[in-house]
Amino acid sequence: MTARLDYFLWALKRALGNGVADVCPACGGSHLRIVRRKYGVTALRECGGCRLRFRTPKDDPGSAEAFYVDEVYKQGFTTDLPSDLELEGILAGHFVGTELDFAHRIKAISVAGLEQGSRILDFGSSWGYGSWQLTQAGYQVYSYEIGRARANYAREKLKCTTVSDLQNLEGSVDCFFSSHVIEHLPNPNLLFDAAEKTLRPGGLLACFCPNGAVERERKHPDEYHSNWGKVHPIMLTPDFMKGEAARRGFTQCAVFSNHADCSDIKSWRDGQLEGNELLLLARWKT
Repeated sequence: MTARLDYFLWALKRALGNGVADVCPACGGSHLRIVRRKYGVTALRECGGCRLRFRTPKDDPGSAEAFYVDEVYKQGFTTDLPSDLELEGILAGHFVGTELDFAHRIKAISVAGLEQGSRILDFGSSWGYGSWQLTQAGYQVYSYEIGRARANYAREKLKCTTVSDLQNLEGSVDCFFSSHVIEHLPNPNLLFDAAEKTLRPGGLLACFCPNGAVERERKHPDEYHSNWGKVHPIMLTPDFMKGEAARRGFTQCAVFSNHADCSDIKSWRDGQLEGNELLLLARWKT
């Protein structure tokens, strides 16, 4: 109840203030429709142009970044830094059976053709749990995280190779990997811009996020609409993800949800879209 009240008061303050114009944060379009309202003062809107779904009132980009840089964001196991004793047990078990088990994500990029030894940028790596598992799977991993304490933890406790500024990344990468980061951004272009700057020609973009597909909304409406709010300002639809990737010059694009069938990934054939997690795979232009 406290979280709902905090969200209501935050949204009310934003709605009554000057706020940010209700145009699409991705393409600037103003042809919008309301998908659903929440608590009377906030709404999920869909852009008629690019099909991005986003929450209004919107975030100010500067304050949104500070929310993560200053460690205000808290999301249980994904952000809480384990004690040395806790970490020892987690690593001994290789995250198996935890909510941070990356086995299906690692399998997806492997089936998509990413070979062991490939260079991966883990964009939004938090305290390094995904980077560590990708490294254990045989990849050369660079961890990018704007939360200072989490980045320091990844470097010191999990021996991750952290990157504080993408401009300082030496050379391009074979895979731009991001797990449940894009939905936190006030503008999804931030992720696509970073992918463009860091991927080698022919490199792989693998982006996991909550599934914003209408197929999921129809089947699980309550679960679907619990995924957008204060910390998730956008919902990524398959149409937006594939459309944005194609617009930027990615030569192959496919979308899947929840432990996609390996044959679909191998053939770059879109999978079923009723699950709660969306995966975009896209190949950067050669």
